[in-house]
Amino acid sequence: MNRIKYILEGWFIIIVITMSLVKKINIFQPKEVVLPAISMDMARGMVKEKECYIVRITDSDEDEFDFSRWYYRDGTEKKSIFLMGKRPDNELSQIFMGRERNSFLVKGYVHDELTDYLKEYKKLVFIVEEWYLIAPIKRDYGPEDYRQEQRLFYPRNYLDTYDVEQGDYYPTDAYDLTWERTLDYYLKQDGFYKIHPRWNGSEREWFLVYDEADSVKDNSGKIRYFEDGYAEEKIYIEGNSPEYLLNVDVLAAEYDDQKCTNFFMVKGDLRDSEDGIGRLEIYKWWIDTPFYIKNDSGYWISERYGFSRSDIEAGIYKSYR
Repeated sequence: MNRIKYILEGWFIIIVITMSLVKKINIFQPKEVVLPAISMDMARGMVKEKECYIVRITDSDEDEFDFSRWYYRDGTEKKSIFLMGKRPDNELSQIFMGRERNSFLVKGYVHDELTDYLKEYKKLVFIVEEWYLIAPIKRDYGPEDYRQEQRLFYPRNYLDTYDVEQGDYYPTDAYDLTWERTLDYYLKQDGFYKIHPRWNGSEREWFLVYDEADSVKDNSGKIRYFEDGYAEEKIYIEGNSPEYLLNVDVLAAEYDDQKCTNFFMVKGDLRDSEDGIGRLEIYKWWIDTPFYIKNDSGYWISERYGFSRSDIEAGIYKSYR
């Protein structure tokens, strides 16, 4: 009898010591809730065509998903969807974003113009205004030799302050002015143009960028060729220009600075003028992501997928809506 008592007391001591150690080791402990997840039943109840979708990142190698890895289910069928705006992967690190790892409810609206623009790819273009993680939340920290910040126990129903401290959740204010395909796709004949800003030291210069060098029709000196093989023609910018909302830390791109290659896709009307230089009246624009911006040390960095409140406070990005 005494032997059983001693065994139980021994196990009790081991449990107490173990719990004490777990409490002291910070990475084992969930911290304060930052972003709660919603249940799958709640998410399904919120689904509404063109307004709310449950999305995942596919593990399919089918051509249908080459352009965008995101999909939603229409009954039992997977359908590709292209997300813009405040996307989950713009605010979460790779530990959440593996193939088929997590589900998200995205809330927003269908961008009819860009959906029509991508109709040959059969892609629905959806502007995300809000997103919600669906429980249970899955995290994959990878091998320890790749990432030392391992976490044995983590909350499956919410993101906490530890996720923020480790840079795995970094909320940002990203709007529908960012688009990761700006650099590659545009349709001149449908009123979409791709432009590239340059800074000559005293004034900003803008160029219309064509897909093919054969688009150049003359040798007037307005054409400049760059190493990427594109031809750029100087134009005047009018209307809803990006320069009204962005400062030079985003727009400045000196001719010799090959690291700064910010591009904009714009919708507008390009007209000829008497001086021979085109005038582009912009109705709306999107910046290619990730885009370059100067950090506090004056170096160009490209980890930007959206604009944060600190960018607004610093005057880098002005209020959009």
